[in-house]
This record gives sequence, structure tokens and C-alpha cells, in this order.
Amino acid sequence: MSERQTYSLDQIKDLLLAQVEHVVDRFAPPAEGSFTDHQGRYFTLNPGRADRSVGSFYVHIRGARAGQWRDHATGQFGDVLDLIQLSLGCDTREALREARNILGLSTISPEDRVRHERAAAEARKRRQEAQAKAREDQQRKAQRAHALWLSAQASLRGTPVERYLADTRGIDLAELGRQPRALRYHRSCRYYHMDPDTGEVIEGSWPAMLAIVCGANGRAIACHRTWLALRPDGRWDKAPVPKARKVLGNYAGGAVMLWRGIGPRGGKPAPLSQCPPDTHVYITEGIEDALSAVMLMPHARVIAAISLSNFGGVPLPPNVARVTLVADQDQGDQAQAELARAVDQHAAAGREVRVWKNTMGGKDLNDALRAARAKGVA
Repeated sequence: MSERQTYSLDQIKDLLLAQVEHVVDRFAPPAEGSFTDHQGRYFTLNPGRADRSVGSFYVHIRGARAGQWRDHATGQFGDVLDLIQLSLGCDTREALREARNILGLSTISPEDRVRHERAAAEARKRRQEAQAKAREDQQRKAQRAHALWLSAQASLRGTPVERYLADTRGIDLAELGRQPRALRYHRSCRYYHMDPDTGEVIEGSWPAMLAIVCGANGRAIACHRTWLALRPDGRWDKAPVPKARKVLGNYAGGAVMLWRGIGPRGGKPAPLSQCPPDTHVYITEGIEDALSAVMLMPHARVIAAISLSNFGGVPLPPNVARVTLVADQDQGDQAQAELARAVDQHAAAGREVRVWKNTMGGKDLNDALRAARAKGVA
């Protein structure tokens, strides 16, 4: 005889994850252009809004993050139960009711209950194993990233990195009197790229500029690499590869601590973790924009977040009272949503937040710096 059974919220989520592809197919159905990438992320239209094209919304359908979804255009994210709520436009109680219905949990026999609990336990075990493996993989990548950075040359003087920055980016490190310690030069850094659409593999070795990415505890978590090549005109520029910039390791929640500024009476400044009260920090997206900020304001503290999505997640101590986000002139919905989310995150931490965008021609701060130098403007 069947009777109503009680399941915890975690048990219901585990049961949904045991058939995650079926659940995702039902509540985030395929659309024109939908695809699954090599990381197990299924891209489709956001079922909770008038999404025009595939690209910003995805759901993880395997691995440690199975069932988790994110929309970079709106900043929304959640788990498998939140996906049901998003799709139906309902509250949590209604989403739970729908989950119970599709799982057949409303009225089941004791035998079916045992079967469901076994399936949930197996799904939970697989997820925990995947999460443990993901943590191990992340730790190994962090170690490899740190080792790669340490293997590179500390001094940039006379290297292709120095020439690339000066000749192509308008950044003359000699003007600063010292170079950022986070940057190094690797004379032959291995490059590997596989085209996700064709499967074509491009690999080789090029000189590279390396930047160490540190987490909230100050430890290295990733290494940002910019591959370089000599152009026919004798100038150094980014290497002619599909993606000349790549990050080894997970940089989320970390940053390149590029420049501490100038200390009291011109002395050595304190590290960011020990910065004085009311400290003001400039946060840029890329390395070149960060260096451009340093050239224009050598007294300022500047860090690079690596990506716009990480603007709000960079590790800052409580003494940082003011933040200026140096943003690109990207008017896309996704970029605007990520910038707004970063502003909200810093404001929620009690900081005064300002946003700077280039209005002097070009896309970013480095474009503004180069335009000024071309015109002979100091």
C-alpha cells in the first residue's frame, strides 16, 4: 500500500541530480544553437527570461558542479532546484512540489522509497567524489602554476616583455624606477589550444609574460600567460595564436597584486594585506590596463582581476575603503550586468565604489594611454 513519504531538501536535490540530464532537458530545453562544451556545460536559452541567443546561460550536466547554472547576462545563478523555480517562475515551495511530482515522490510504496533512497545515495556519492577530484585537480594546477612562474626570469630588463610593453602598449617600465614583482619573463613557454568546434590542436612554444595570481590568503592559485612573438617590423606583440592569453589554474576570487604604490615619504609601501585605513584601490581587468594605471598614477595601488566577472570577487582587506573599477567600453548586456554586480558586491562590503570608463577614444585605459602618447600628451 502506498503512503505519503517525507524527504529532506537535500534528498530531493540528490534525486534530481541522479537524473540531471532529464531534468535539465525538461526545464531548460534545447534551442537553436544549443551545445555542450568539453567542460560539461550545456548552453541554451535562459528559460526564465526573453533570452535572444545562446551564449550567456548554461547548466553543468556532469562533474562536481552538476546541476549548477549561471546566466552571465543577468548575474543569476543557482542549483538544480533553483532551475525548476527559474523555469516555472514560481517560489521554492512550488518548485519542491513540482520536483516531487516528476520524481514520483508524492505517494510511493516502501519498496520504491528504498529504491529512491539508494539512487539518491549513489548520486550524492558520485557528486562528492567529483568534488574531491575537482579540489585535487585545482590544487595540482595551482602548484603547477606557481612552479611555472618561479621557473621564469624575474628581471624584465632587456626581455621581449619589456619591448612588448614599451613598443606595442606604450608602457615604459623604466619610467617607474622598478618593475612589478608579480610579472616575469619566460623565454619558451609551452602553448596548447584545441578548437572546441573542429578539434584542431595548435601547440608550440613562444616567449611569454607571466603574472602570478594570488588568493585571499596570499598564496599563488594561478598563472596568467601572455604569449609573444616578433613582428616583421621588429616589434614584439602578442603571438599569432587563437588565444594569446590563458590562465593556468582557477583565478576566481584571486587577483594579480600588481602595484603597491608609494609608501610614506617615498618609502617602501606596505603589502595590501597590511594597508593603512582608508586605502584606495584601483581594479582593472587585464595586465596591460593595470600597468597603464600604474604609469598614470604611480602612487596608486593597482590590481588586475583578470576578467570582468572577477571584479567583485578580488580579495580585499577591511582597510580598503574606496575602490575604482577601471572598466572597458563594452556595452553588451553581459558586460553591463557583471559590472553592476561588481559594484554591488563592493558596496555591500561597505566600500565607496567608482567606475572609470575610457571616453578618450578606444576601448580601454591602455587605448587611452597610447592615444595620449601618440599626441604627445603627458
